Amino acid sequence: MKPQLLKISNPADTSFNLIKMDGPNFPTPWHYHPEIEIVLMLESTGKKYVGSSITDFEPGDLCMIGSFLPHYYKSDEAYMKNNPNLRAKSMVVHFNADFIGNQFWETPESYNIKNLLERAKRGLQFSKETSANIHPKFVEMFNLEGMARLLKFLEVLDDMAKSKDIEFLSTDPIQIRNEVDSDRIKKVLEHVSENFKNQIRLDDVAQLANMSESAFSRYFKKRTRKTFSNFLTDIRIEYACKMLQNDKLSISQIAFDSGFYNLSNFNRQFKAIKKITPLAYRMNYLD
Repeated sequence: MKPQLLKISNPADTSFNLIKMDGPNFPTPWHYHPEIEIVLMLESTGKKYVGSSITDFEPGDLCMIGSFLPHYYKSDEAYMKNNPNLRAKSMVVHFNADFIGNQFWETPESYNIKNLLERAKRGLQFSKETSANIHPKFVEMFNLEGMARLLKFLEVLDDMAKSKDIEFLSTDPIQIRNEVDSDRIKKVLEHVSENFKNQIRLDDVAQLANMSESAFSRYFKKRTRKTFSNFLTDIRIEYACKMLQNDKLSISQIAFDSGFYNLSNFNRQFKAIKKITPLAYRMNYLD
């Protein structure tokens, strides 16, 4: 499945678009669009693919996705079976970077929001605390009209811009030049998402992309700004971080479950990326 360029139309009486998603799962395919997107997850769990990143989502998940950054949300398998007790719900905002006029962003009061929109090119993940603070304002914004809605949206953007708990979803903006690029990247991301706990051989991934190992290595680094090996390690370490938040599993078990077959290598890689040991990370989280 190739990414689709979606055309998003604003209602005639508003400068940005508000959508409430509600269904058995999220049907929107791997896609991109010129509008910046904010997604507040209400119900459903699964994985979201933003650029070259793969992360879990759950109720309360809040992120901002920059212009032309490919993405899609894939609900867990249980949501694909049309279970009447499971729903996929989210609140989504689409807006152009100049929705309020370019000159507005040149004012000193709007500097933080302008900077936020620039950072969104890499995809932004917000903390649960920020999400909890913004959630009621999101709901209020959807119930307002006219200038009151616009002012509430600017308040939401200002709150997001002031958040101290923001993580980039992609190290750098992914570079997708055509449909072939997008198809290759999507196949690789899904393969890694489904198999990162097991051994993943470079030649297997290269075959998915219909390329030689050397050509794929050059291609992947050029598009994502990181080697495939580093990308895979990042995915495994992020999964390990989630597991470390549970004190019932041993460090060695977490290392194995995350795709590392050598505890020393796991400790070394974890510290290199997180600047802290796995044990210290767990203690800090559980403290």
